[in-house]
Amino acid sequence: MSADSSAVVDQIIRDRRTTKMLAPEPLDVPAERDWTELFEDAAWAPFHRPADASHRQGALDGIMPWRFHVLNAKLCRELREALADREAGKIRDMLASADLLVLATWLPNPAEVSSPNLYAGSLENMEHIAAASCAIQNVLLAATARNIPNYWSSGGVLRSVDVAERLGISPAEILLGAIFLFPEQTGEGVQVVHSKLRDQRTPLPSWVHTIEEIAAVS
Repeated sequence: MSADSSAVVDQIIRDRRTTKMLAPEPLDVPAERDWTELFEDAAWAPFHRPADASHRQGALDGIMPWRFHVLNAKLCRELREALADREAGKIRDMLASADLLVLATWLPNPAEVSSPNLYAGSLENMEHIAAASCAIQNVLLAATARNIPNYWSSGGVLRSVDVAERLGISPAEILLGAIFLFPEQTGEGVQVVHSKLRDQRTPLPSWVHTIEEIAAVS
């Protein structure tokens, strides 16, 4: 990689920021666009172990321990209406403005628990969560490189069992992030909100430990 390339990568990482677009009423549905490149970038996220065989059935049989469930702008508006009688916080306002919603799940190894969203605390599952997180970050960076405002939400009401059922998402998958991709231009009445923590990052010495010697252990 050239010095110029590394500078571009560094700048994209620094430019990425949380951006929520909150629309009180649904924006017009834009023309369909091809999002394939963002997902292809996500595919290059590192993963240490393949998904458990129990998840690799039917059409979604990839070995990566994550799955992306994608809703275009039209379906975002329809989901907003389906949640009209629910306490949804800012989710409905984001569904009113989003060009795309990606519900990114991670695939736990079969666990000895039966309650929804519970899983075995194991090294393997920790690695699966980390891999899916890397895939999400790749999408955010790829979107940032294309000047697409983006937001990684923990999901809120979108984590509900009935929402997963409506969208055909397996109950064996666990939602890790609801990734909102927004239009580059805001419409009238759309509120743009950024992270409050972005400018509160502490300097490197507060979290980078440079080890200078290996201590003897008794």
